[in-house]
Amino acid sequence: MKYFSAIFLLFLTLAGQSALGTEQPVDRLNATVDAALNVLYADSCGHLTAEQKQAKVRSVLEERYDLSILIRRSMGRNWKLLKVEEQGRVSDLIKQLIVKAYVEGLNGKARPVVSYGEVIQVSEKRLEVPSTIVLGDKTFNLLYRLGRLKSGWQIYDIVAEDISVVSNYRQQFDDHFRKANGAQLIEKLEQLLNQEGLNEGIKL
Repeated sequence: MKYFSAIFLLFLTLAGQSALGTEQPVDRLNATVDAALNVLYADSCGHLTAEQKQAKVRSVLEERYDLSILIRRSMGRNWKLLKVEEQGRVSDLIKQLIVKAYVEGLNGKARPVVSYGEVIQVSEKRLEVPSTIVLGDKTFNLLYRLGRLKSGWQIYDIVAEDISVVSNYRQQFDDHFRKANGAQLIEKLEQLLNQEGLNEGIKL
């Protein structure tokens, strides 16, 4: 997947949208960032294996955010080309990839510094939150697009350095389904999950 090297950074704050509609999006983002980063950097978690860290990070994400919303938007109409059991498997594999890339991507690196800009009110049900992540000598500019749903504010897209994650991945899924099917997508995702260096540039 192109731009996969930035995916672990994108999801540092992905889980920040609360089902509690009364909580401010940026406050929730900030709290979730700390919770996720503490899994990797807190002294109390230093004894954890990579697999245990991945499990704890995923727990932090799934407690606070419905990740399937972004996954389904990224797949677009291709989601309906999957059988019901394939949908569950694809969703689970993508979540595993996100978490593994997050943990591997920060391994051996100093704790990143995350800051947020002023919230942009697009409409009554749409917000945008600009964010900057400094990791070592690199700076990543991200824009989070949020929509108000029954479950509260949820991220429906992330723009990384002017590249929409949803649009980029939807194009790749479109390309895949022109010549392959759901079973082959699962096979590719499983292969990606088993390979090392998920923070490097890889494609479907």
